[in-house]
Amino acid sequence: AATPASPRATAADPERAASPLTVGGWVSMKTPVPMQVFEEGGLVGTTEVDRIMLPVGTHRLEIVSDALGYRSRHEVVIRAGQTSTLRLDMPTGTLAVNAQPWAEVWVDGDRVGETPIGNLTRTIGPHEVVFRHPELGEKKTTVVVTLKEPARVGVDLRSKS
Repeated sequence: AATPASPRATAADPERAASPLTVGGWVSMKTPVPMQVFEEGGLVGTTEVDRIMLPVGTHRLEIVSDALGYRSRHEVVIRAGQTSTLRLDMPTGTLAVNAQPWAEVWVDGDRVGETPIGNLTRTIGPHEVVFRHPELGEKKTTVVVTLKEPARVGVDLRSKS
């Protein structure tokens, strides 16, 4: 005769075994641009989502952005039903800024000086650059700093476009 199900389900119980609370957890990470997340060469997700579900245990993840020239390896421990936050410190690249005839420059809201400016260090990813000239006005643009090569941005404040 069949016995009623125990109120304490075990890991061998198929209904409980399929629950994320017993077999998996999540990893969460923030990046300035979408990046791919690999484990043992296989794609497990992207940083475009709030969190990625992984089985319980220790995982060696590789975070990759070919566009930024970025690749890093991280170890994360996943616990049942919990979210582990993976903190990624973005490396820096260089930025060169110029304007015709000249301009004061702000990057992400911080004044960085007057053009020309070379070898300005910024974290990889997108940055807002504002050029201001007392007679010719203001122009805004976005530049993406990568690890591949120095980013360069320039404007001609004399043109209306």
